[in-house]
Amino acid sequence: MANILQVTTPNIDNRNVINPQDPKHGAGNPAVRNPADPTRVVRTDGRDGEQMGKNTQDALLSVVDYDSNYGAFVKILGEGSGLAEALERLLFTDMAGLDKVEVADLVEKFLMSMRMDSPEDLLTYLQGQGGLQAKFSGTFFNQFRSMLLQSTSRGLQEAALDFLKGYNSYSSGEHLLQQMHSLVDDIEQLLLRSYKDDFKELTKAMDWQAPNGDTAQNTQVLNKSLIPFLSEYISRTHDYGSIREATMLLVFHTARYQDGDIGRLRKLFEGMVSDREFDRVFEGDAQESFESLLGAGSRSGAQPLSGFADGLSGLLLKGANGEAGLENIQQFYNIMNGMLMNESVYMPLLHFILPFQYEDNNVMSEMWVDPDSDRGDQEGARRIKLFLKFDIQNVGKFELVMGLQNREASIQLFVPPHLMKEDKKIQSDVADILKNNGLRFSQLMVRRHIKDRRVDEIFPEIRERERTINVRI
Repeated sequence: MANILQVTTPNIDNRNVINPQDPKHGAGNPAVRNPADPTRVVRTDGRDGEQMGKNTQDALLSVVDYDSNYGAFVKILGEGSGLAEALERLLFTDMAGLDKVEVADLVEKFLMSMRMDSPEDLLTYLQGQGGLQAKFSGTFFNQFRSMLLQSTSRGLQEAALDFLKGYNSYSSGEHLLQQMHSLVDDIEQLLLRSYKDDFKELTKAMDWQAPNGDTAQNTQVLNKSLIPFLSEYISRTHDYGSIREATMLLVFHTARYQDGDIGRLRKLFEGMVSDREFDRVFEGDAQESFESLLGAGSRSGAQPLSGFADGLSGLLLKGANGEAGLENIQQFYNIMNGMLMNESVYMPLLHFILPFQYEDNNVMSEMWVDPDSDRGDQEGARRIKLFLKFDIQNVGKFELVMGLQNREASIQLFVPPHLMKEDKKIQSDVADILKNNGLRFSQLMVRRHIKDRRVDEIFPEIRERERTINVRI
């Protein structure tokens, strides 16, 4: 082809021209950030893998994408929120010399609710607090999980999920009422004086002590009186600040509260059990288990054990409002933020904080549980994995890691260094406890407690990429 552009090769002396792709020039040139070196195997971006590997242990071991919401949550979870330590300081150290009389009395009453006089009292307390903190627990939900694992019907799975949503709203009814009561009181204080009396008169129709599931009366008052009143108030006054925000939150709580009606929950249950596959995969009497579940969720049934939660929430609220001193506000907020982690949709484990006093010793315990750690053998036996940390005053820190499957346990117990001389006795006592509870063990080791273990070290499965949600907003 004719060279119509008349392109010629320029006569350039290449002896003084440096080729940046040449390893002998590029490797030592600080102006070249990532020179390619064909003599070495490097990362795709040219960075040295050895240098990158020296950053942190997390960077070396982690497979979680920290650009995702779940990955960021797991990172915080692994680093530890310090909730147990902060709560221990609050209850057993900082509040001991508190000058504020009202808050000090509240702390003393709260501590009284945690004092155990016998092993039986301690067992009841621990089981009760575990039941309060784990909503979907007990025989019914254990069978429910088994049913979902065995079911192949999409219709049954959808009906089961609808029932769970309905039960969540039903069991949260009393809590939602308390939230709405606080909102209504706040709104009343924010209203213009000429509107306050009318609004207060409307709120008298609310039954703030209504039990779970009895939502008809309160829902009617909210939807036909309170919310329309506030909507008209905002329209007339053009108050788009705190009043509007509180009203929107009230509407949100009302929608959830309305979904917790006992009649609606029964219809969801009947729709689930009417599925042809339900009887095949659900073990036991579903109707009897359902009625027992409703009874256990009543206000009267939970009252003896709910004193702990009510006392703690009241204490944290007063502390966050500055009633324990301005210097302590941040400490109360840190505890509240740590507890809110348990309510996150990303929380992959059951988490319990269990402080108590036994034999004149203060104990702060923290437990992490994965109820479905591994499907295990061919029969699909459920494996439970547990990580327990407890700090006994004047004794030291303990950690226990246990796997339980088919009533067979594998246990590692880490004890304070000064107790290692009694390791044989500790091992024998733990073996007796297992035997008395109908459990056998395949492994039982007693080791020296040297350092606090991270949650993601004990549960590495929560860091697996397959279980992450790679979304970041």
